[in-house]
Amino acid sequence: ADVQTPMFGRGRLDHFALQAESIEAFETIRERLRARGAADDFVTDFGPILSLFFRDPDGLEGEVCVNNPDLVPGADNPPGTRAARYPAEA
Repeated sequence: ADVQTPMFGRGRLDHFALQAESIEAFETIRERLRARGAADDFVTDFGPILSLFFRDPDGLEGEVCVNNPDLVPGADNPPGTRAARYPAEA
């Protein structure tokens, strides 16, 4: 394979991820990103982790994730499932 071919058409780096130490830290980071307009309100439930995507000022996509305190063993969460802890705002 040609190693110079960009992955997903966005260059060599798709996105970077950071893990929050606790659900409280995740919520603080989430509020700060939302206040700056860097993230929307969608928190994804990937089963063992909750994830929030954001964009930095240069347009690079980042992700903050945290161990899911509401994990239900064996639950089937298809990609894009909104975390129940963070319902859509009215």
